[in-house]
Amino acid sequence: MSDQLNPTRRGNTTQLTKDDSPFNYVLITGPGRSGTTWLGRMMDSYEHCSYKFEPFVRSPLYREWKNDLESGDVKELRRRFASLCSNFDHDVDLPPFPAKSFRWQNPQLLHLLYGLGSRVEALKPLYHWYGHTKLTSETPILIKDVNFPTPLLPRLCEVLQPKLIGMIRNPFGRIASTLKGKQLNQFSQRSQSDKIEGMRRSIDAVGGNFLAEYRDRLEEMSDMQLDAVIWRIQVEPLVEYTRSYDQGLVVVYEDLCNDPQSKITEIFNFVGWELGQTTRDFINESTTGERQLSDQSKAYFSVYRDPRTSMSKWKTQLTDEQQADIASVIRDSPLKDLWSDLPL
Repeated sequence: MSDQLNPTRRGNTTQLTKDDSPFNYVLITGPGRSGTTWLGRMMDSYEHCSYKFEPFVRSPLYREWKNDLESGDVKELRRRFASLCSNFDHDVDLPPFPAKSFRWQNPQLLHLLYGLGSRVEALKPLYHWYGHTKLTSETPILIKDVNFPTPLLPRLCEVLQPKLIGMIRNPFGRIASTLKGKQLNQFSQRSQSDKIEGMRRSIDAVGGNFLAEYRDRLEEMSDMQLDAVIWRIQVEPLVEYTRSYDQGLVVVYEDLCNDPQSKITEIFNFVGWELGQTTRDFINESTTGERQLSDQSKAYFSVYRDPRTSMSKWKTQLTDEQQADIASVIRDSPLKDLWSDLPL
C-alpha cells in the first residue's frame, strides 16, 4: 500500500519505562464477524491471562478513557487504564470462567452472580466484590475489542504498548455473515444516506487518494458494492498499520480455520505465552461442529462450529450477482491475494 493509507500518528511520542507499565497487554481487534471472539476465547484459555471482552464497546468507564486518549497525558492514561483493568467489571469480565492461576473464586458462583447482576442492577457491586482478585505484573491483560477505530490505534499503541493482533476475514465471507446477522435483526441498520455519509467521513479521515474512485459515486452503488467498500475502509488501513507496528501480527480468519492448532501455536509464540493442553482441548471442542441451539441469535454468535464449513458458507449464501458486485470493488484491493479462492 502507499504511504497515504498509513494512519501512523505524527509528532513526538513518549517513551515509557517498565515502571510506567504495570501490565503487559495483548489487543485483538478487527471488524465484526471476522473471528475475533473465537480467537479471544482460544487465548482466554491461557491460565495466566485476565480477559477483558470488548471494553471500549461495553463499558462507559473504558469509553471515557478512549475519549481522552488523543489529548490526555501518556503516563496518566497508562495509570488510569491499569486501574480499570485491575477491577472486576460486570461489563467486561464475562462468563465463561476458565481456570486461572490468579482466581480463587468458584466459577459456578461467579456465573450465578453475573446472572443476578444482569437482571438486577443493584446486585452488580456484589459481583464486582466477589470476582475481584489482585493482578500482578506477571498477569497479561488480554483485550478483545471489535471495530476499534484504526486512526486511534497508533495512539493506543503509544500509550499501552500492546502486542497487537489485527484479525481479518475475506470480504465475501465477512459480508455474507453480516448479511445473515441483519436478517436475524442482530444489527441496527442506518438509513442509506447516513451510511453513505459515514463512509465518506471514513474515506476522508484516511486522506490521500484512498478509495477516491468510489467516494463521489457511492449513491450509484448496490448494497453489496457498498459493503465491499466498507470492508476496504475497515480492513486495509488496519492491516497496513498492524504490519508497520513493531509488535503487530495480522491473523487471517481462514488460516485459523484451516489449521487452528498450528495457527494458535504461532500466535502464542508471538505474544510469548506457553501453549498448554487446556487451549488445545478448547480448540478441539470448539471445532467439532456446530451446536444445535434453539435460539438463532445464540447460534449466530456461537464459537462452536466446524470452521471449514463456516469459512466457506459464503459460496452458497451469496448469489452470483452479489458475488459479482463484491468482486467489482475487491478486485483492486492490495489484500486480495491473501485468499486464493475469491471469485475475482
